[in-house]
Amino acid sequence: MSSTTTSGSPDSPDSPEEQVILSHLVNRLLQREGGNIPVERVTLRVSDYADLSDQDAADLIDDGADAGIYTLNRSQSGSATIVGVSPQGPEPQVITDAFGELQHDTGADFRVISVVTDSINDALHDAGYDDFTALASASTDDIAGLTGTLTESRAENILKEAQRHVPIGHRLAQRAAAYYSQRSNPDTGLGEARVTDLSLVTESVGEPRFLAEGWDPDDERGMYVSNIGRNAGTPVPTGLHILDNPDHQSVPKAATHPDASYDALPVDEHGEIIPPAVPIDPRLQLPLDELIAKKLARGLVPVRVVGPRGSGKNYLLKYLCHKTNRGYQSIDVDRSTEPEDLFGPLVPDGDVIVPRNGAVKQGLLNGDTIVINEFPVMQAGAAIALHRLLNEGTLLVKSHGELVEPHPSARLVITMNPPTREYRDSEPMNSATRGRFRAFEQPYIQDVEEEVETLDRQVNSTDVVVDRPTLRKIVQFAHQTRQNESWPTLSTRNLTILCEHIEDGASPKAATKNELWAVAEPNQYPEDAYETLNDFL
Repeated sequence: MSSTTTSGSPDSPDSPEEQVILSHLVNRLLQREGGNIPVERVTLRVSDYADLSDQDAADLIDDGADAGIYTLNRSQSGSATIVGVSPQGPEPQVITDAFGELQHDTGADFRVISVVTDSINDALHDAGYDDFTALASASTDDIAGLTGTLTESRAENILKEAQRHVPIGHRLAQRAAAYYSQRSNPDTGLGEARVTDLSLVTESVGEPRFLAEGWDPDDERGMYVSNIGRNAGTPVPTGLHILDNPDHQSVPKAATHPDASYDALPVDEHGEIIPPAVPIDPRLQLPLDELIAKKLARGLVPVRVVGPRGSGKNYLLKYLCHKTNRGYQSIDVDRSTEPEDLFGPLVPDGDVIVPRNGAVKQGLLNGDTIVINEFPVMQAGAAIALHRLLNEGTLLVKSHGELVEPHPSARLVITMNPPTREYRDSEPMNSATRGRFRAFEQPYIQDVEEEVETLDRQVNSTDVVVDRPTLRKIVQFAHQTRQNESWPTLSTRNLTILCEHIEDGASPKAATKNELWAVAEPNQYPEDAYETLNDFL
């Protein structure tokens, strides 16, 4: 049960001043700790804020529980834990001073911004900026020069920091409005859904850029050069050609692209795509982007990427496709997937039956990079139907009576989870199929600082959501969960969700506990990890 914010009257005889202070102390502790608080911890802390002994505080909590202020869980041993509270009246200043201001956007004190002095704060209010939302909407020219010390560079810093103090609800509304406008019909101004019949998307991907530019095939300007992760200091050419049509509808888009959707690649404050954190293959000891790109450069060579959930398998593949302007078709399969789901069914057309292309077949015709996720769970017949493509680079669709020779830019990649206890429901891959792939392992990021850097660029690209020291503690704890099979595992993807909860107003510890609970398997108990979490947050 979470704490509530319903307030009683501070002047009620059931809510003496000490009870008001105590209830707000409990409320703040529940928020910060992310749930249950032992009564003993509260009684030990309350003397810092009110003239109460341990026993007086315990008696007030018991009285408050009877009055519905606190919700208690009592163990068989007699110890009690507070799991919910209804704070009484407005928050006392002593609690606000100790825990910080609650999020408000009225009567803003701009002096919380590092470069704002008393005179600048007064000047901003005199100029009509009464809250952070209004200030963040201003331009540098609007506020520069309001005082003699408010220079243009200082104004830029003020506006950047002001954005961090705008209530998240306002920022979310602005983002949603921008996306709605982007996805609206330009003629009517109304939002609309988009349905794409993949069988009708017949435009091929672009041509290799070296042809259009008249370069030699081995000119590095026309190929993917691995310059991220370990290769950042010594870029490595991979031979994977860049195509010349970045606007092809199957090419993964940046979040700033006019045709971007919810699955667009995030960008940093400079509008650049945020690169993935590239792990090192544990056996080949080479960066994974370099290895995959070199295999894709060899043509229709099937690639298998094995890694735990949330390790970034699809993000890395989307990034490679974006950097090389290649079409990207991600297909999720399951136990009910049949060959016609991949290649297309036979459908009536007047008096005759004609083939209708499925996503895999049409993608191969268009020159896309086909990514089949959770490949081993497919029925054996569907996987075996791909054997000729895996062996010889041609696709035999028996039901269509067609032998398809794919577009020269077409590629095939499959992804799967490792055969560990956490993924015990996954089917093992048929050995005859497994041997046809070039296989790589994508583990979780091993280096804490590298993962911190990646998350920082993702979650703090426009506004600072989580400061670096806190982000580092969260990542360090996540690495602990990946080493203990009895704990829920926090992936890199889970950490981005966790940071989203923090942006919504949750404390870091509360957000971490929530994500542990969210990913826990039935045989795992997130509470087992909470004690260790206390060592980090």
